[in-house]
Amino acid sequence: MAPTEKPILFHYPPSIYSHRVLWYLWIRGIAYDECIQPPVMPRPDLASIGVGYRKIPIMAIGKDVYCDSRLIISKLEELYSGSTLTSSTPGEAGIQKLFENLSVDGGVFANAVRLMPYWSDSGLLQNKAFLDDRQKLSGGRRMTKEAMEAGRPDGLQKIRHIFDMFESTFLADNRKWILDTNEPTVADIDAVWPFEWMIIDPYMKDCLPQQNVNVKVYPKVYAWVTRFMDLVEEKKKACAVPTTLDGEAMTSRTMSASSPADDIGFSKDDPLDLQEEDKIQVFPSDYGQMGVSVGRLVGLSTNEVVIENDKGLHLHFPRWNFSIEKVSNSIARPPSTISETKAIPKMRLIYHHQSPYTRKAFMLAHELGLAKHITLQKVVVCPVPIAGWSDNNEDVSVFNPMTKIPCLVPENVPDGVYDSRVICEFLEHLTSIARKKDARYWQLHTLHACADGIMDAAILITYEVRIRKERNLYFNQWVEGQKQKILRGLDRLQVAAKDAILPDPSAAPATADEVAIAVATAMTGNMGHLGIDWSKGRPELEAWMEKWERRPSFLATPPLKEWGTSVDIKTASKM
Repeated sequence: MAPTEKPILFHYPPSIYSHRVLWYLWIRGIAYDECIQPPVMPRPDLASIGVGYRKIPIMAIGKDVYCDSRLIISKLEELYSGSTLTSSTPGEAGIQKLFENLSVDGGVFANAVRLMPYWSDSGLLQNKAFLDDRQKLSGGRRMTKEAMEAGRPDGLQKIRHIFDMFESTFLADNRKWILDTNEPTVADIDAVWPFEWMIIDPYMKDCLPQQNVNVKVYPKVYAWVTRFMDLVEEKKKACAVPTTLDGEAMTSRTMSASSPADDIGFSKDDPLDLQEEDKIQVFPSDYGQMGVSVGRLVGLSTNEVVIENDKGLHLHFPRWNFSIEKVSNSIARPPSTISETKAIPKMRLIYHHQSPYTRKAFMLAHELGLAKHITLQKVVVCPVPIAGWSDNNEDVSVFNPMTKIPCLVPENVPDGVYDSRVICEFLEHLTSIARKKDARYWQLHTLHACADGIMDAAILITYEVRIRKERNLYFNQWVEGQKQKILRGLDRLQVAAKDAILPDPSAAPATADEVAIAVATAMTGNMGHLGIDWSKGRPELEAWMEKWERRPSFLATPPLKEWGTSVDIKTASKM
């Protein structure tokens, strides 16, 4: 029996993954409404119903919220009977799953992305907000013109390989549909969408060089794509136009839904040893790991996991390409953190959220459970007087004669503690942490210095690019020299990760040394003007950072947005 609640699809027009779901809905004639989302974060509509997952599309049916286009389509197949798109045999269903994995996980989409027309004035790659968002989504890799230009030849070679394979194998016998059926199946949707994106989608116009990829070279592929999209357009015209809901209407309808939840049962023998009612977090394991969803575990199968969030909604995720972790009710703390008898002073952190040194200090405060004792005070400082850059130099110099941040001003040290390494030492002293100074300690402590060196070089490059260049003082050889320092530093961190010198980020709490390494590595990705892909050729460091990016302290200190309420510098400096 079909659901009584009409589906609500969360999507935005250029999203090719959303197109897959839309095509399915149109071909099936399933009525739906939509809640259009911005292509970048934040997405307040989804936040209002407690959905932390940050990829699109998402579909709500009643109080069930389905994440990931693959799960959405499989659920629609399950919930709406009589589908003409269903594979007719288990063998066909298996081939459909292989197409699904080839397109998403097998490199087809990833290499199609490398062909995005970076030269187009109207494309998404000209949108700074989009580039910033995708840089965070992909773990720091920025889609710069230089990076896209460099990756295009290899991407094109791989896409030609895929065109060749479909032309000479699946479609070689001039079949109408990919499984040689009379009508299209889900296998066609799973196989055709990257081809449609490159051949027809207006956002990808001219991405394929006509001398290499065209209808004469690949007539069967082009005919199949055209045939499929002609059918889609025909079916779309026969469908009711969806109602576009704003956030308020969507929230009201979703939260007031009365239909019973989709019960998938509960597997008692799961290898992760999960139990009903466990508090867990679910997040993508391929990319976009910062989209963490937390809730009470209410459903579990080999292929699906369901949590109930704090709004009472059931969030459904596939098991493939998603990780599940048990979570405690609070941030883990060291065995000997703040002494019950030791008074913790109130502290003020003079900071700027884009300063990596500041992030290091405040992340450590989160790790040690001290963040609640700290008030943030935002400033802008610069070695030379430039409006907008150095507005608070005089105020900061009251506490640090070098006019640098961060500065920590505890009640019991009113003249201030400065230099991020000294601040970290002060914070660890407050929590009575005593580290054994063995060989491992000195290895990590030395890597802390390496991390600080990476930050130093990045800041020097920033001054060259943002200040000196427009004054015709740009020193190219100097910049290249600083880049080499950063690259050598990252290589050293890769060796440390490979040799297991870096502790497992799943353990808690982290030391100042580990925090510094995580901040420096992430920073090189966040600063697009550095032109550095820190993860390239550093797989162990990348795996280590993937875990770090899920830690609460990392998530609480994003470099591209404010961390919390700040006090006024003029008022505070007179305290």
